[in-house]
Amino acid sequence: MIDQPKAWQRKIVRNSMFEYRQALENYYIKGKQTIRTAKGETAFSLLSPPIASAVAKRRIRLIMSNLISQNSQDNPSGIPAASRTPHFVTMAVTYDCQCACSHCSATAYQDRTKNSQTALSLAELKDAVSQVVQLGATCVVFTGGEPLLFKGIYDLVGAVDKQKSICTMFTNGEYLNLEIIKRLKKAGLYGIFVSFDDSDPVRHDANRKREGIFKKAVSGIRLCQDHGILTGISTYVTREKIQNGQLDQMMELGKKLNVLEVFIFDVIPTGKLENRYEVLLNGAEFDRIKEFRAKYNTRNDYPRIIHQTMLTSIAYPCTGEGCPAGIAHLHLRANGDVAPCDFAPLSFGNVRRGSLAEAWNRMTTSETYAQPSAGCRLAQRSFWEALKK
Repeated sequence: MIDQPKAWQRKIVRNSMFEYRQALENYYIKGKQTIRTAKGETAFSLLSPPIASAVAKRRIRLIMSNLISQNSQDNPSGIPAASRTPHFVTMAVTYDCQCACSHCSATAYQDRTKNSQTALSLAELKDAVSQVVQLGATCVVFTGGEPLLFKGIYDLVGAVDKQKSICTMFTNGEYLNLEIIKRLKKAGLYGIFVSFDDSDPVRHDANRKREGIFKKAVSGIRLCQDHGILTGISTYVTREKIQNGQLDQMMELGKKLNVLEVFIFDVIPTGKLENRYEVLLNGAEFDRIKEFRAKYNTRNDYPRIIHQTMLTSIAYPCTGEGCPAGIAHLHLRANGDVAPCDFAPLSFGNVRRGSLAEAWNRMTTSETYAQPSAGCRLAQRSFWEALKK
């Protein structure tokens, strides 16, 4: 027999459900574009399941379960470490890539994995997919490198239980031709973010060291839309982009391409930018980003904007915005290491030597990630300096 929820638990559920629905309404719905899926469901984001779908209901059940955990009475505004769910899981399926981006964050892992020949096999990746879904993931995101260079990518997309999780991908867009898109759709891909470094084709191609990739990416986005795959673009923010209006131009590109979302990443001093702490944004510049987000998220003729620090408040509105790593997000590297996010040079285990659940528990209870952070930890120079001690 299941015990009836206590009064304080019922109160938390009521308040949290109100905040959750408000978050969806204020950020996601709010008059902006929605898309009717083939199943007749209302889709509004590449990272959140369609309204009233089986996956959406699962996410809500998990969130409510987290919030009424035994420690929530003492900490009603936070999520205890032992009660968190990695709602958003990114998985680098390969570090192979045809581009040589000037800001690439994966170069160190790329060389290390290649030289040691430790890349996970298709069977190991499929097992990891099963584990993250079992752990509670309702959004599995394949990244790279370039994930479309992984030969088993269609099998991996197909391995995601679509009754429990949506499946999204980040790509540079060069290989999004008709045949590949049809295979991705058949496998059950929900959405795809295409990366753009600049709204100008010449500058974008130059930064990627890949002539013609901008044009192919644009063509790929339109083909995805024609075949029922949700589309978004992703970009990264620098001080220069804030100052010269490039972010506004990126929104114009998103509007022109009729994508649902524009995903904004902060520039991080890792990979090819390792030790380049001068690229880190300051508090005033982060305020500029928030103002930028607010401006476009109130305009219904532009795509929604999602910033990496918003993932926490999307999953747990009661916690507010902040670093999602160890709260609602984990990352699996192509060599099996379990990290807090794509950019953090940390590992809390390896799927070849233990379960993802064990690694997630070590992460969420660690000194670094047990307590929430109001902003991205990697955007703070002190975080990087502490790693070197």
